[in-house]
Amino acid sequence: MMPVHHLIIAELIRKGAMPEKDLYESVRRIVEGSGGELPRSQFLKLLMTLELRGFIKIEGTRRIVQLVKGPLNPS
Repeated sequence: MMPVHHLIIAELIRKGAMPEKDLYESVRRIVEGSGGELPRSQFLKLLMTLELRGFIKIEGTRRIVQLVKGPLNPS
Protein backbone atom coordinates (compact mmCIF):
# COMPACT_ATOMS: atom_id res chain seq x y z
CA MET A 1 0.00 0.00 0.00
CA MET A 2 1.21 3.52 -0.74
CA PRO A 3 1.97 5.92 2.14
CA VAL A 4 -1.10 7.61 3.62
CA HIS A 5 0.05 11.11 2.66
CA HIS A 6 0.12 9.92 -0.97
CA LEU A 7 -3.44 8.59 -0.55
CA ILE A 8 -4.55 12.01 0.72
CA ILE A 9 -3.04 13.75 -2.32
CA ALA A 10 -4.50 11.11 -4.67
CA GLU A 11 -8.01 11.56 -3.23
CA LEU A 12 -7.79 15.34 -3.59
CA ILE A 13 -6.66 14.95 -7.20
CA ARG A 14 -9.47 12.48 -7.87
CA LYS A 15 -12.32 14.28 -6.08
CA GLY A 16 -11.15 17.89 -5.79
CA ALA A 17 -11.55 20.13 -2.73
CA MET A 18 -13.65 18.63 0.03
CA PRO A 19 -14.38 19.00 3.75
CA GLU A 20 -11.75 17.50 6.04
CA LYS A 21 -14.29 15.05 7.50
CA ASP A 22 -15.19 13.66 4.05
CA LEU A 23 -11.53 13.35 3.09
CA TYR A 24 -10.79 11.48 6.33
CA GLU A 25 -13.65 9.01 5.74
CA SER A 26 -12.56 8.42 2.15
CA VAL A 27 -8.89 7.81 3.03
CA ARG A 28 -9.83 5.74 6.11
CA ARG A 29 -11.96 3.40 3.95
CA ILE A 30 -9.04 2.86 1.57
CA VAL A 31 -6.60 2.17 4.42
CA GLU A 32 -9.00 -0.18 6.22
CA GLY A 33 -9.75 -1.96 2.94
CA SER A 34 -6.10 -2.95 2.75
CA GLY A 35 -6.04 -4.20 6.34
CA GLY A 36 -4.64 -1.10 8.06
CA GLU A 37 -6.07 1.49 10.37
CA LEU A 38 -5.95 5.28 10.38
CA PRO A 39 -6.59 7.05 13.68
CA ARG A 40 -8.00 10.55 13.25
CA SER A 41 -5.04 12.00 15.19
CA GLN A 42 -2.58 10.52 12.68
CA PHE A 43 -4.67 11.83 9.78
CA LEU A 44 -4.69 15.35 11.27
CA LYS A 45 -0.90 15.26 11.75
CA LEU A 46 -0.48 14.25 8.11
CA LEU A 47 -2.76 17.10 6.99
CA MET A 48 -0.76 19.57 9.05
CA THR A 49 2.50 18.29 7.56
CA LEU A 50 1.14 18.52 4.00
CA GLU A 51 -0.10 22.05 4.68
CA LEU A 52 3.21 23.19 6.17
CA ARG A 53 5.07 21.75 3.17
CA GLY A 54 2.80 23.70 0.82
CA PHE A 55 0.97 20.77 -0.84
CA ILE A 56 -2.50 21.51 0.50
CA LYS A 57 -4.47 24.42 1.92
CA ILE A 58 -7.17 24.17 4.61
CA GLU A 59 -9.67 27.03 4.61
CA GLY A 60 -12.74 28.25 6.39
CA THR A 61 -14.81 27.12 9.31
CA ARG A 62 -15.90 24.01 7.39
CA ARG A 63 -12.19 23.13 7.03
CA ILE A 64 -12.22 22.64 3.27
CA VAL A 65 -9.05 20.85 2.12
CA GLN A 66 -7.72 21.58 -1.35
CA LEU A 67 -4.54 21.07 -3.32
CA VAL A 68 -2.26 24.03 -3.85
CA LYS A 69 -1.80 24.71 -7.56
CA GLY A 70 1.63 23.96 -8.90
CA PRO A 71 3.89 20.95 -9.39
CA LEU A 72 3.64 18.19 -6.80
CA ASN A 73 7.05 16.83 -5.93
CA PRO A 74 6.71 15.17 -2.51
CA SER A 75 10.08 14.54 -0.92
